[in-house]
Amino acid sequence: MDKLSVVLDEEQQVWLRMVLSDRDGEEALRFLREVIWSQIESIRRKELRGHLEAGQR
Repeated sequence: MDKLSVVLDEEQQVWLRMVLSDRDGEEALRFLREVIWSQIESIRRKELRGHLEAGQR
């Protein structure tokens, strides 16, 4: 797998800080799913779409 970057806006950074300070496992998992994983999936879909479009040429 290639490296990728995740960008957190100010609200997401606050959410992450709260999760870490509270040590809330359920909330940490929710953060990973809603913020991190959704960004990873979005990047993968764009990459796949690019490969599919390149193959149609």
